[in-house]
Amino acid sequence: MKPLKDSIRNDLAKKFGFSPEELVFLAGGREDSDGIVFTVNKADKKQVFKISQAADEMRAKNILRFADFLGNSGIYVGRPLKNQNGNIFETAKDGDILYLATLMEFINGRNPDANELINNKKLVYEWGRLTGKLHKAAKAYPVWKNSREDDERFGFEAEIDSFIEMSPNDNIRDKWLDMKKKLKQLPIDRDSYGFIHNDNHQMNILTSEEGIAVIDFDCAECHFFANDILLPIQGLLFDVSGGMMSPITDMEVLKRFYSCFLEGYFTENRIDDLWLRNLGIFLEYRRLLIYTVMQDWLSNDKAADEAFLNMIENPCELCIEI
Repeated sequence: MKPLKDSIRNDLAKKFGFSPEELVFLAGGREDSDGIVFTVNKADKKQVFKISQAADEMRAKNILRFADFLGNSGIYVGRPLKNQNGNIFETAKDGDILYLATLMEFINGRNPDANELINNKKLVYEWGRLTGKLHKAAKAYPVWKNSREDDERFGFEAEIDSFIEMSPNDNIRDKWLDMKKKLKQLPIDRDSYGFIHNDNHQMNILTSEEGIAVIDFDCAECHFFANDILLPIQGLLFDVSGGMMSPITDMEVLKRFYSCFLEGYFTENRIDDLWLRNLGIFLEYRRLLIYTVMQDWLSNDKAADEAFLNMIENPCELCIEI
């Protein structure tokens, strides 16, 4: 995100009924972050206050409604809370940049590390089960084609169009156009497509004695369920198995992960084998996405830039058989 001015932070804090001095920094605020997160004590109860950049208010409102719907459906998520005006979000502008603030329940947990994703079968099973619950609920949620009420395109098309605008060069732009063509050839129905978390990696889940929770719905969008199934292995692809910035060197660790994850997922929701055979497409999608949004970092790291580009040009196969 862009650097946040104190005046914007202060204005948004005031709209939720507390002073800037009450905010305690928790995480985020970097160029590669989707927002900055604070904790605040309100009525002797710790809560999470997050400020992020938003494309538009309509989409943000629908995302927060979706998160609230999931909470009301009994799914363990970081739910939005209303302020004194009955609003679940407030906005402020800094020039052309729209900032959005939300207040959420605080979940006292931690992010699992790569070692746990390899060895803790119960955790991976429960993560799969949680994702299955989310997708099962999404099938009953009325918004399922696009998170913007005034846009007739499917959500993935709108998302890709935004990445095309952000693309650093014609080659990456062409790759996004090719990706759109690939995804438009896939079947789109309520058993495979709907409102999903869309950023379902290990930094957006919290584990505690109370169970496993999913947080941070800023990227939530109408998309293929398979995207939420691919994203949990992002950390492994970077740090253990290869596959994100280098060819896959340990397919077995990915197969073991999915053996547990899908066992949990299938207790709550079923998805056709077609999607597991095509997870490689969604890995290509994620690699393109990270490369597109992380240009500030990659422009200062030539080796990482070249590694990403090599994998974009020579994507690896990822096919999970069950």
